[in-house]
Amino acid sequence: MIELGESKRDPYLANLKVGVVVPAAGSGQRMEGKPKPFLQLDGQPVLRHVLNLFLSYSWVKDVVVALPEKQFQEQPFWLKQDPKVQGVLGGATRRDSVWNAIQVLSEDLDLVIVHDGARPLTSQKTILDCVKNASEGPGAVAGIRVVDTLKTTDKANQVLETLDRKGVWRAQTPQVFTYDLLFDAYHKAIQNDWIASDDSIIVKKAGGQVRMVESSGSNFKITVPTDLDLAEAILTRYRF
Repeated sequence: MIELGESKRDPYLANLKVGVVVPAAGSGQRMEGKPKPFLQLDGQPVLRHVLNLFLSYSWVKDVVVALPEKQFQEQPFWLKQDPKVQGVLGGATRRDSVWNAIQVLSEDLDLVIVHDGARPLTSQKTILDCVKNASEGPGAVAGIRVVDTLKTTDKANQVLETLDRKGVWRAQTPQVFTYDLLFDAYHKAIQNDWIASDDSIIVKKAGGQVRMVESSGSNFKITVPTDLDLAEAILTRYRF
């Protein structure tokens, strides 16, 4: 268990050294080919909103962003404004992008936060809850409990069965793990070509433990144009 200290800004986190990995190298196929992290939201790129979620914390030491090739070659000025932030070239998959970023993090970090480059409305409470849970041992994954009725179907969309939604969550980010656990898990994933849609799958497959942390519906990933409209409306109303 990592020992937590005290400070005026972050009373439970002062002794931690935390890195942040932001996979932002997607092609944006659902957004007419525009990478989602670089779409404009409330006057600035979505990715800039994401970075601002973390850069104010004194215990965040490194932020590594996995970028599409064009944005990596021509990195925007705002990506270079904070010395904590560096860009790396993303990979062919999310797994590859996260691995590329992990490899350039400082090796003396206690924890690593992985957060989607198109998930800009995460609350401070969610971030802190995940970090505190991960500091106690297991990995921590933000998510919300499923409230809709779940059904499985065949290829013709005929209903086969209704699933019990008790204990079922929709996983989001941030996902937070100790540096050693995440590095070792991803190293195994690359060696064995494990395919996974999020980090907790890889960590579990490598033998790690993961705990779900209650988040909120506003912590959604911008995936389709209507998501961007919703994010604009939320920012306008609440001024995140």
